[in-house]
Amino acid sequence: MKALILAGGYGIELKDLAKDIPKPMISIAGKPFLEHQIKLLKENGITDIIIAIHHMGDIIKSYFGDGKRIGVNITYSEEDVPLGTAGAIKNSEKYLDDTFVVLNGDCYSEIDLKDFLEFHKTKRSKYSIAVTKHDSQNSFTKVFLNENKVTEFFNGEPTELSKEYNVSTGVYIFEPIILDLISEKKNISLENEIFPLLINENQLWGYSYEGYFMDIGKPDTYYKFKNDFLKNLLLLETEPVRSAMKKISKSGVDLVLIVDSSQRLKGVLNDRIIRNFLLAKGNIEDSVKDAMVKNLDYVAKISDDNSEISKLLQNTRHLPILDDMGKVVDIEFKDEGIKTESFPIIRGRAPFRISFAGGGTDLPQFFEKHGGVVINCTIDKYCYGTIIKRADNKIIINSDIDGEYIIDSSKDLIYNGKFDLIKAIITIMEPDFGFELYLHNDIPPGRGLGSSATFAVLVVKLISIMQGRGYDDYKIAEIAFKAETEELKIKGGWQDQYAAVTGGFSFMEFNGDKSIIYPLRLKEEVISDFNHHLLLCYVGKTHFSGDFQKDLEKSCEDNEEEVLNSLNELKNIATEIKDSLLINNLEEIGRLLHKSWLNKKKCGKNISNPNIDKLYEVAIQNGAYGGKILGAGGGGYLLFFISPKKRNLLVKELEKNNGEVMNFNFEFTGTKVWNVKSK
Repeated sequence: MKALILAGGYGIELKDLAKDIPKPMISIAGKPFLEHQIKLLKENGITDIIIAIHHMGDIIKSYFGDGKRIGVNITYSEEDVPLGTAGAIKNSEKYLDDTFVVLNGDCYSEIDLKDFLEFHKTKRSKYSIAVTKHDSQNSFTKVFLNENKVTEFFNGEPTELSKEYNVSTGVYIFEPIILDLISEKKNISLENEIFPLLINENQLWGYSYEGYFMDIGKPDTYYKFKNDFLKNLLLLETEPVRSAMKKISKSGVDLVLIVDSSQRLKGVLNDRIIRNFLLAKGNIEDSVKDAMVKNLDYVAKISDDNSEISKLLQNTRHLPILDDMGKVVDIEFKDEGIKTESFPIIRGRAPFRISFAGGGTDLPQFFEKHGGVVINCTIDKYCYGTIIKRADNKIIINSDIDGEYIIDSSKDLIYNGKFDLIKAIITIMEPDFGFELYLHNDIPPGRGLGSSATFAVLVVKLISIMQGRGYDDYKIAEIAFKAETEELKIKGGWQDQYAAVTGGFSFMEFNGDKSIIYPLRLKEEVISDFNHHLLLCYVGKTHFSGDFQKDLEKSCEDNEEEVLNSLNELKNIATEIKDSLLINNLEEIGRLLHKSWLNKKKCGKNISNPNIDKLYEVAIQNGAYGGKILGAGGGGYLLFFISPKKRNLLVKELEKNNGEVMNFNFEFTGTKVWNVKSK
């Protein structure tokens, strides 16, 4: 069973005691209150814990991390805005798939959770709360039970003085069905909105137990709990060593103060002192007087001011405070301070590309023997990403295309067709931290704009920055390429990765194991005029770029000479387009694109289809000089070089034939990342 601790509140009534920390982190015997709650859960066999955080949540994350230090597994559920007790549960829905226990982050109950769970199951309950008797009943939420069913739940004065009320302990057991009762991203109170609904439907069960309970949400109850806890650190000098060992184990504090019947301090014991005593042939049944350290170096008086106490604490972890009679009245613990770690948020974007010529020659299977040449440019259509470092090991990937994927750690990655490329990147880069990755894009994948490679480049860049690694553009492109081609065994070319990292117009040469990228420096008027001559038209039917390689291999088997001649011609055309751009001979580019398209179609039977051929012919008849399909073919975008004065006519005719025209501008910056403060 998982536990959810609600620790996101502001703790307004404790603001003077918890100015710089969240309320659940207020100190009790030298440890945050939240750590005592976690210890209680662990003693009840619950080690899979979710902490719902908001106010000063980074302090909680910094202190506990993934929980391994204290023997539990912690997941954090963060609220961007306060959501209330029920809203916090709803916000944690992605982690709650079975029966779970909820603890208010300011309540402590010495409850047998195993017995509570048995009650919950026996009653076939979906919603159960734990209640108990308490002397200070008016300070807490009151509950009235009728045959284990909750019939009243409220704060304030009792409506009927004759009734025997219990108090809510802030401990609940729920089935996941409760999540259906809570609206998303709204501030909703469990106590004021959900419980009244369940009571009206006679569905809320109450488990009554006898045991200690305290809500530390107010100064008086905080001090009461603190004093109650400190009393548990006192042990009479007549007790055996075994009793001291039990106290240390139960409290989680490595200290027992030995006192006489008047509570006067006689000595101290801790785990180290007891261990040395037993090694010296002592016995756990011996009196604590035989084992304790009697002469204490550091003891404070009740009359000492804060500066004197702080000075003494510099030399010891625990400082007993005594009155004039030598009685223990308090214990001060050294505050080691909580170092707040950084959980950076990094955003980024990477541009998609259009390729003018040479596609297919950037495949290693071709260029390693014959050399490859590609000319392309990035455009102002992007994929976007945000990565947020987590304190736990969970990895959450959220995309506008594939929804959401959650795993407990990178060790649990399984290739199953969902986010496989990102999983491959994680496998290669081996981040030693959990993170959240949010992705969206201007254009859906599979349209010939190099989307998968562009996404890969962006993700590699984001993770590398989070890892503190200063990879250059070539290294980022290499990792992105390896993730797709080596880890996932998807054959593909190199141009997309390089285009995404460098941006702008690029002339690329691939030869053997070398890749050389030449940025083209074009005059502004050439760039502007070229943009006016280009038009993108979506022809439908998405494609998978890995299929192009299979189609190419099949075509080579059937007619190797023709395919190789076409690919070599595509290299020549890429060089000619580059030269035409440099000398501002734009109309020649239109004719070269047409020539490129004719050669491209010879490389595979699935590169074109009747619909593509029809739209291409419509374009040629209405003002286009030439064009080509982008990417692997079979669908996606057709790129046309057109006469600007015939643009409107051409657009109308393409749309009449079910084409979708998209305007664009060139982008001259490659992948960009930047740090932000808010999610």
